[in-house]
Amino acid sequence: MGYEARKTRASLRSAHPCEASCNVLYIFAHLALFWYILDMAVKTRGKPSAPRIGITTSRSRGDDYYIPYRKAVQAAGAVPVDLPVGTRELPDVDGLLLPGGWDVDPALYGEEPDRRLGEVDRELDDTELRLFKQARSEGLPVLGICRGQQVINVALGGSLVQHLDDHDARAIGRSHLAHGITVSPTSELGRAAGASMLRVNSLHHQAVRELAPGLIESARGDDGTVEGLETSDGLVVAVQCHPEELTVDMPWARTLFERFVARAGSHTPRS
Repeated sequence: MGYEARKTRASLRSAHPCEASCNVLYIFAHLALFWYILDMAVKTRGKPSAPRIGITTSRSRGDDYYIPYRKAVQAAGAVPVDLPVGTRELPDVDGLLLPGGWDVDPALYGEEPDRRLGEVDRELDDTELRLFKQARSEGLPVLGICRGQQVINVALGGSLVQHLDDHDARAIGRSHLAHGITVSPTSELGRAAGASMLRVNSLHHQAVRELAPGLIESARGDDGTVEGLETSDGLVVAVQCHPEELTVDMPWARTLFERFVARAGSHTPRS
């Protein structure tokens, strides 16, 4: 064997240990990555993801109107999911929030329009009534706010006062505490508040007149206005005020959203 051939062979032999070592390190690195991924999968398996809360929306209201609702839901630990007008069926959500908005069409509770009736959006009415009934049939928690309380009452067979004087204080500010309400301490609102008296904001000119069958009054205003209602199973909770505007300063408002999100996170769908 010539000198050059022996040199080449020796060079190849000397390279083998390094190559083998690199291959071993490469394998161990990939094994470590595999075990890390497997370990994370085991640690997170079974942990619930954040509940998803459907929020009905109307394009005629504009997107900014719904920002406080989304923020309140997010702050309570859930993911807001917009449900625009015309939504036919509930998507994969764990709870339904019916927010404030336009007046409810009085034809839905068998009355002619009062001359002081505000703007209505019948397509929104129909969407919310449909989705509320689906939520009830699926055992989903529902939170109604202002108009949302009125929609719930109408959906279950109740009626509304089409106009109330001196209840719309939005000119003073959406977080202005306009009047007091008396709260049932055993109600969901009472448990969230930890008190039987609250000061609340007031941004409405309609209210519940005849309470629908299956609903329980949970709060009443100084003038007799129904300020809160719920169902006996605790899955439907509604308020006439706007707690989404009060979550920064009022602990009871934050707690109301947190308890709603907790119900959404633990609900068991009906078969």
